[in-house]
Parts: sequence; structure tokens; C-alpha cells
Amino acid sequence: MALIECPECGRQVSDKAPTCPNCGVPIASQQPHATAHPQESEYPPQDHDVEGQDERQWTDAELEEIEFNDRVQRHRVLSVLLFFGGLTLGMGMKTWLGYDPDGGRPLIYYLADLMVWAGIIWLIYNEGRNLWYHRRLGG
Repeated sequence: MALIECPECGRQVSDKAPTCPNCGVPIASQQPHATAHPQESEYPPQDHDVEGQDERQWTDAELEEIEFNDRVQRHRVLSVLLFFGGLTLGMGMKTWLGYDPDGGRPLIYYLADLMVWAGIIWLIYNEGRNLWYHRRLGG
């Protein structure tokens, strides 16, 4: 425990005291020994010539993986929307047009079927591509 001078009244106060007993000014928060150089003591020195280049390559690879994952996620959402859009269209048209067993099948039903199958195939292709990409990376 060391004695320091109070910045307000100039009286000798313990450096561990939270406030000055004479005037009440906070003391413990103003200690200069705790803020010597925290950056130098907490982090090891870095050689920016060599490690900076390695970090940049790691960042590029990480950015490529993030972009790929974002693209896969967008495609996944779009394929599911296409699938459910086809189901909704098919069921909605069946409700709106009704069902006529002798009248043949309207063209809109073929469009709904196409949307459903395209959504399923797109989702399977997208998941296979995602699996292949991550196996290639070894993760």
C-alpha cells in the first residue's frame, strides 16, 4: 500500500482507498500504475510483414466460404419458396376452378406441378453442391 496525494485537497491518501477521506474525491479510479501499457502486456508483439500476409490469405478464404454459404442459403430459401408457391398455386386453382373430371386438366395445374418439381430438384442440387464444397474443404 502506497500513499499518494489527493488531486483535490493535496492530503496524503492510500492508493487503495476508493475516495479521499477528507474531501470525498474518487481515488482508486485515478491510479496511473494500472494503465501503464495494457496493449503491450496483453498481446504478444506481431511481425506485420509475415503474419499480415498470412492473415490476409486466411481472410480471403474465410470470405469465400462466407459468400458461398450466403449464396447456398439464398438458393435454399428460393427453392423452398418455389416448392410451396407451386403447392399453393395448385391448391388455390383447384379451389377456384373446381374439379371437373370430364373437362381435362387446365394448364395452370401443369405450371404448379412444374414449380413443385423444380423446387425439389433445385433444393437437392443445392444441398449436394453444399456438401461437395464442404467435403472439398475438409470441414
